[in-house]
Amino acid sequence: MQLRSLLVLTALTAVSSFSSPALFASHQHIRPLLRSQNGAITIVGNAKGPEEGKKSMERPLGDNIVTKAIYSLEMMRVKASSETPSEENGNWDGEPREWAEQNSVAQRVSTISQIGPFASFKQWIADSIAGDYDVEQINARVDQHIAGAPVAMFSFTTCPFCLKAKSLLAEEMGVKPENVQVIECDEDPEGNAIRAVLGKRTGRTSMPSVWIRDQGYVGGCNDGPGLVPLMKQGELKGMLEKAGAYN
Repeated sequence: MQLRSLLVLTALTAVSSFSSPALFASHQHIRPLLRSQNGAITIVGNAKGPEEGKKSMERPLGDNIVTKAIYSLEMMRVKASSETPSEENGNWDGEPREWAEQNSVAQRVSTISQIGPFASFKQWIADSIAGDYDVEQINARVDQHIAGAPVAMFSFTTCPFCLKAKSLLAEEMGVKPENVQVIECDEDPEGNAIRAVLGKRTGRTSMPSVWIRDQGYVGGCNDGPGLVPLMKQGELKGMLEKAGAYN
């Protein structure tokens, strides 16, 4: 029974692991470039409107139906699981922060969902949600972002794994805020396409997606290998120093 429940939970995670309903929405606003102030990590927004540079093509009816169904499920899941903002939790209104612990059930399910058919299914969802987009443009933007700072991260604002990764870099590793550059995919008009491209590059659609200069993709928070394992193994600081994250 426990195995069956775990498999069901894994399948639901594959469908709903996009962490924020905003990822599926058609955004009309743009997150501006925010310079590092008061210790805040730099957030990068798209300077283009959501339709600029994007190929125009009517999506098949079936794709639209699937997308709307997934979006509705995700809205319900996020609403049901999100924390209530308070002074005690730092006004966090995303998914439960304990999910980001290495030994949590959510982490184990996330790990399972990133291999084999589950990973392929998640990539299919990412591609379906992204719809039609200019592949060269999005790849160029991803490349530019990765090259733009010692540490580049692709994130969701409501994802506890992303929150933990940011805190680890800033508080535990002491990386200067201006040396960590983040694209919040759930607030970016090209976030869906970026997510799909990252999945094809790394084999993982999960967030965060962390890249360190001259060393490439290092996974997420807890896996791939991940920031937490690299820190515990004593490797992360050397990687950050080599990338110039302390300059």
